[in-house]
Amino acid sequence: MSRQSRFLSILAVASVLSGFAGAASAQPTAPAGTSAPPTPSASAAPPAPPAPPAISAPAAAGAAATQRPAAGTAAAGQSLEHAAGLARAGKFKEAIAELEALRKAGKADTRALSLLGTLYVQIKKPNEAMAILHPLIDSSQAEAATLYNAGRAELMLKRPTLAQDYFQRSVALDVASPAARELGLIFAHQGRVVEAYALLRPWSLHYPTDGEALLTAATLAIELERPLEAEQMIAGMKLDDPAIVLLRGKILIEKADGRSAVALLTPLAASHPKGMELEIKRTLAEADLLAGQPKQAEALLAGITGGRPSLALLLAQAQHRGGNPVAALATLKPFADLLPNDPKGAPDPRVAGGVAVEYGRLLAETGHPQDGITFLERATRIEPDRQEVWQALGQALTAAGRKDEALKAEARATALAPPVKPAGQ
Repeated sequence: MSRQSRFLSILAVASVLSGFAGAASAQPTAPAGTSAPPTPSASAAPPAPPAPPAISAPAAAGAAATQRPAAGTAAAGQSLEHAAGLARAGKFKEAIAELEALRKAGKADTRALSLLGTLYVQIKKPNEAMAILHPLIDSSQAEAATLYNAGRAELMLKRPTLAQDYFQRSVALDVASPAARELGLIFAHQGRVVEAYALLRPWSLHYPTDGEALLTAATLAIELERPLEAEQMIAGMKLDDPAIVLLRGKILIEKADGRSAVALLTPLAASHPKGMELEIKRTLAEADLLAGQPKQAEALLAGITGGRPSLALLLAQAQHRGGNPVAALATLKPFADLLPNDPKGAPDPRVAGGVAVEYGRLLAETGHPQDGITFLERATRIEPDRQEVWQALGQALTAAGRKDEALKAEARATALAPPVKPAGQ
């Protein structure tokens, strides 16, 4: 199974998985001055939640992370301590009232203001939070936790670009900041797979009850062809949860175990929560193809490809392997006609390259070798570092009697072959 036919929209899958595994992204209620991961998944996550991250915000009175000495009078310091105690007890409004009184009296120091801004974030008043936090985050001495909470407020205000900037600054100051989690999710939604995974994998391993982060990281691991890491991340989750069953099926496909994936996913295709049908059919069709059952894959995909090139590619592969190359050509032609000449013109070069390879092979096999070679050459420009592309071009050139060019293509394919792992690894 080519990597192109296994292509998966990170945004769509993360939405499906987090929705059906109970991994809502709601912000937690944490002790004031600390930053905590989201509420754990109720259905899919292990029962024992982790402790909140060890990030002490400067807002917490007496926080160890604060390097600034307490300011103001002894009475102001006592008031700040009392407000922090109220916040730790979950009495946010009472703590806000006390801190606002300090602010109006001109006795609120940096720690008090940071705590006040954090508490406004906790009660979902982002405008009030940013009015307090802006002077603090604009300072060269801005603290990691303050920047994190400013990012949270900007997300509530639907200003993701600003949120991303604050999260990046927070992580730069402290790699353990919960901003790493938020930044990873943002990168995943942007399709920045490698960067997202680098942030979410360590976070999810440290906080295994953070369902949304964990499931997104596991999905990214599959996209990066790391099934063992994906398996590790879902090991403690509820195995019969529909989202986890789907993810387990994808892991089996990545391990080239199509028959096991079919056995696992077939019951899910018959009974599943609303909203999962398209992704289940896509994944089960991949499993059927891998298991040598192209007709079953074709039946699953009939009528659902629409304008989706990744699904059309999967259907064409099923038709091709099922002995109907003419139907496969017809399925791919609308997408082949729109193929760019290089990766810059493709929303996802992997899908475009997959369409070019499959269409080129089909043309070559149906009596149009030169047209097939033209599409395969285009595939090498779209995906110049993919071994399968050069292999297909070499085969087509050999069949056309162009031996010298075929040897060059085959040499390029050999150079791109993954290193052989030593026995036992």
